[in-house]
Amino acid sequence: MLTAVKRNTKKANTKGRRLTPAIELSLIALLNYSAFTFAAQRVVVSEAQIQVDDQSQRTQQAALKKALRQVFIKMSGSTHVLDNAGVRAALSSPQSLLRSYRFAYENGQTYYVAEFDQAKLNEILQREMLPLWGDRRPETIVWLVEEGENETRSILDESLNTELQLALKKTAKERGVPLSLPLMDLTDNVNISTYDVWGRFVEPLRQASVRYNIDNIIGARVYPNDPSAIPDLPENAVPSGTVESLDDVLSKESQDTMSEMGADATVTSDSAEGYSYQSAMPKSVHSTLPRAESGAHSEANDDTENNGNVSNSEQAFDAALNNRDDSAVPFTMNEFADYAKRADEGKYALDWVFVGGGKVSYGSIYGDSPQALGKQLIDAYSNYLSSLYAIVGIEVSEREVITVSIANIGSINSYASATDYLNSLSVIESATLVEQSGTVATYSLTLVGTVDDLLNSIQLEGRLRSVTDAYGQTVKGHSFYWSN
Repeated sequence: MLTAVKRNTKKANTKGRRLTPAIELSLIALLNYSAFTFAAQRVVVSEAQIQVDDQSQRTQQAALKKALRQVFIKMSGSTHVLDNAGVRAALSSPQSLLRSYRFAYENGQTYYVAEFDQAKLNEILQREMLPLWGDRRPETIVWLVEEGENETRSILDESLNTELQLALKKTAKERGVPLSLPLMDLTDNVNISTYDVWGRFVEPLRQASVRYNIDNIIGARVYPNDPSAIPDLPENAVPSGTVESLDDVLSKESQDTMSEMGADATVTSDSAEGYSYQSAMPKSVHSTLPRAESGAHSEANDDTENNGNVSNSEQAFDAALNNRDDSAVPFTMNEFADYAKRADEGKYALDWVFVGGGKVSYGSIYGDSPQALGKQLIDAYSNYLSSLYAIVGIEVSEREVITVSIANIGSINSYASATDYLNSLSVIESATLVEQSGTVATYSLTLVGTVDDLLNSIQLEGRLRSVTDAYGQTVKGHSFYWSN
């Protein structure tokens, strides 16, 4: 589980509180540092839990097949794996892959829990040249405000058992994504507000997430998608699908905060026209603003002079679909584009902001219920993570062999731990010690993916840290420091 930290500096009552430039720069530096602090969690990828009505043999057979389907999706990170002929053949005889099963009971429900042979499943995915996602997954916290009846808003927390919360948790568990909601204890309530989350403001979201020690942040708001109403929505001047660097977003939010602190506290509807609402203003101000047209650009603002480095949303969609670099929009966006085109068919809307890997991106999806939107959000997010970390197999004859040097291997225990760690990575087929000089061990690694795949996997846990020079730059070659 996780938790949060920092009061929103964008409320109307912040007038009079001013950050010095030195403190402001220090804050940005701290945020940049924490952006590259990783806290991966190991998940059980070879197990699935299926709800059943009884324990009959027929029910067990049906649940066994569903469980294997779920495990294949969890291990590959993609639902498309079920279209593969080899996977379909395995699904026709799931019993041959089953290691054990049991029944579990929770909240009056009965579940069939199946554990499969992970080595055999790995072999199938690699043989069929399908993605293979290891058991180390980045941790994510979701800050989500749901608008209920009478326009009441509340932040979803771990203690609530709403349908939306259950949908988020259930989908995340099925996809093997470590996901938490804030505790919203006294610390959270002091340091972050509903306005912060509703406005999807990056700075307070990041500060509130520090105490949770997580990798990625999702901020979101869910509300009825009623085109006949004039909603109370803070209009961020950012098109849906936009990708920006974290530094740029923090800088703009800081500038907006400074401007707001020095401005008159009273904002009339005339002066509000054209104002870039990067701050969470009171409802009386927001009610003067109409919502933009539904669609992929539902949050777009034609005035982009302060947004010069923002990518075109169509380019961002293409980057997400065709690339696996830092410019890719979080979530694989293909299904999101379809939802956006059918915005008028959805009874509810979900606007999200994603913060991770030094990037910030925004988007909107639509559906007929909040829980359906929650499932769509986590499914798309899982697809995105898979595009980053899942390893697509390489033919045996084409597999690369590289040599890495690892310092701080000075005992039998550290050698055993490092060797076990290397062999546990899904991107490594085998790791063999070829030389030991003092406390530096040299390994020969046979990869089933690329070197970039290896570096991505290593970054998730921080057990291996790249060796850097006096200026903080990574030295040439594959040199690492082992953290026991």
